[in-house]
Amino acid sequence: MKKMKMKTAKLGLIFSVLAVSLAAIPAGHGTASAAAASKSKSMAAVYAQVQAERAAQVVALVNKERTSAGLKPLIVHTNLSKMAKDKAMDMFRSGYFDHTSPKYGSPFDMMDAYHITYLYAGENIAKGQRSAEEVVKDWMNSPGHRANILNPKYTLIGVGYYNGFWVQEFIGK
Repeated sequence: MKKMKMKTAKLGLIFSVLAVSLAAIPAGHGTASAAAASKSKSMAAVYAQVQAERAAQVVALVNKERTSAGLKPLIVHTNLSKMAKDKAMDMFRSGYFDHTSPKYGSPFDMMDAYHITYLYAGENIAKGQRSAEEVVKDWMNSPGHRANILNPKYTLIGVGYYNGFWVQEFIGK
């Protein structure tokens, strides 16, 4: 019986030391990275929402310009919008500002790669404007960009925004 009490006491001592050792580990060690990951995901969701809102604002402003000129509004094309966003991201990440991408080639090559069919196509790009109103105003003040926005042959639009880079893709079928 004495040996049994001694073993129980030793186990109790070992358990106490283990409990104190575990208590010394900073609380939330594993949860800190989980909290950071959660915060990062929520920031990404907020930024994705901002990108979508800016793209939608550009479409609304472009359609306002078109209807003022007696033209039909453009319809948002989902795959064209994805392409436009990818082009904006590509320009930002690859450090260029041009219609021809080092990765994708011309806008028409990129449309082909995204399996987008068209009879007529065009692209507007811009960099640095801080709002949808500012970028559409700048495009409308540029003869070539304005011609794309007001082209009666275009029926579909895709708009992408990423870190100050704006892309409009237009197609007509």
